[in-house]
Amino acid sequence: MEQMYQDYKDFAAIYIVYISEAHAADDSFPVPYAKEKGINEHKTFGERCSVATRLVSEKKLTIPCLVDNMNNEAEKAYKGWPDRVYLIRKDGVLAVAGHRGPWGFKPALEAAGEWLAAYKKSGVEPAPIHLKDAMGARRKISMKMNKAYGEGDYDNAVKFAKEIQKLSPKDSGAMYNVACFTCLQGKHEEAYTWLEKAIEAGYDDADHMMGDNDFKSIRQEDRFLKLAKSIR
Repeated sequence: MEQMYQDYKDFAAIYIVYISEAHAADDSFPVPYAKEKGINEHKTFGERCSVATRLVSEKKLTIPCLVDNMNNEAEKAYKGWPDRVYLIRKDGVLAVAGHRGPWGFKPALEAAGEWLAAYKKSGVEPAPIHLKDAMGARRKISMKMNKAYGEGDYDNAVKFAKEIQKLSPKDSGAMYNVACFTCLQGKHEEAYTWLEKAIEAGYDDADHMMGDNDFKSIRQEDRFLKLAKSIR
């Protein structure tokens, strides 16, 4: 998104809209980085602004960041939780309406880049890009993957994770999951291969990676630490 902002900020208004935290430390399904950084569900607008400021600072973003109010009006209007991409033409028509993240985020971001590139080249707003909803198939496979993972059935977790990766070959998150599950299988070399692929495809959450217990068996190894350092 940062690169897109730099490429198109002169003729498109591009914003991040920070809404409620998707997986806060005190949520039913917290993520490691939220626990490490003490990010809880926002009780006040000041808390929400503080976490948004932290995001912009730590990720070194220059994209303007707007903050949804405590009534969550932006999230309700656009159904943006946990994350979502929209591109709106001057006439108010949605040029790109992404499906819900995490699966729908990257395809919509790529479509927005394609639309903006065409607009920049021609000076004429292109027709909307209609995205194929691959979420249904992915959701079904993901449910099977999460069930296998929860039951410690890492062989099937890997199988389903690779099926998801085939559906979205450029999805760094899918590659990251394969790395996690192969590591849990004890296949460390394969785990490193998939983790390196994920990073090459754009995975950049070093804090999550370092706190992820799926990598507990290797996260103190020099090779792992160098990979984490490379994306900080």
